[in-house]
Amino acid sequence: MSWIDSVLGPDESAKNSDSQNANQNTNQDKNNLSEKDIALEMLAMSKTDIGMLAKVIPESTNPEVRQLLTNQLNGCIASHFKLSDMLITKGWYNAYGTPQEQIKQDIDSANQVLQQQS
Repeated sequence: MSWIDSVLGPDESAKNSDSQNANQNTNQDKNNLSEKDIALEMLAMSKTDIGMLAKVIPESTNPEVRQLLTNQLNGCIASHFKLSDMLITKGWYNAYGTPQEQIKQDIDSANQVLQQQS
């Protein structure tokens, strides 16, 4: 649930769509995601959320909205740090590697996926 849902309420059409998608995904074994895939996607979404909030806050003219968005941004940053620390600890996110090491790790991961599909 996003912070928008907590303010505006959940989108009913999204609920129906989500339940239909869940039913389809349970029938398709090859679409299963690993914990690593989910965590990396969450990290990418977190980065996007932080960037969007950082862009919106200076544009806000209402002090109460600005404070609400600032609090949301601080919470997103704290969650992002926790998530990235967890990914680094598990070895799923090589934040400190050189670009060459990161590219090699990505190529190795892609090759493993290709081998599993064959």
